[in-house]
Amino acid sequence: MRTRKQLHVITSGKQSLESVMRMAEAAYAGGMDFLHIREKQRTAKECMDWVRALANVVPLSALVVNDRVDVSAASGCAGAHLAYHSLSVGDARRVLQPEQKVGRSVHSYEEAEQAAEAGADYLLYGHIYPSASKPNLAPRGTFELAKITAAWTIPVIGLGGITPERTGEVLAAGCAGVAVLSGITNATDAKLAALAYREALDRWEGNAR
Repeated sequence: MRTRKQLHVITSGKQSLESVMRMAEAAYAGGMDFLHIREKQRTAKECMDWVRALANVVPLSALVVNDRVDVSAASGCAGAHLAYHSLSVGDARRVLQPEQKVGRSVHSYEEAEQAAEAGADYLLYGHIYPSASKPNLAPRGTFELAKITAAWTIPVIGLGGITPERTGEVLAAGCAGVAVLSGITNATDAKLAALAYREALDRWEGNAR
């Protein structure tokens, strides 16, 4: 049985809740699996308000809260995604419900090793290609990414400058899916944009069998 490749969408921190709700509903209809609420400038109460509002347009089980483990635990969403400044994986586990997932952003083989050994449920690796959100940082490409996916069975999601056309290369490096920011959040039609990624993910999966 084939495992569906995942499509993660990450909020930009620059859009209103109303805009994100419209985008999320459309992207979910186009095949998005998870929406990461990455709103670093917002309070815990505001993040909780976002989860509750977004759960009206996409399933709660499709929502991930970045950094705010407290909000993830209180809301009962899919889980929490941790950055370098967040709680450790072990500390997050103490707060979250048993069925909730813990993801970790990594930028190197060493960071991936630490996160995998700590028991993270998945890794987010990037940025792979040139990205407008990281204009002063060189992209990491897929070489180290392939080393990471070969070393552990933990799912790795690729991030950074990924277009539908580049999706196959990321999956060929062993990724379980891709994460997208502006390619969907800034799209005129978020459903069509998500569909393009969804089709690229599913098409590669079909060719691999």
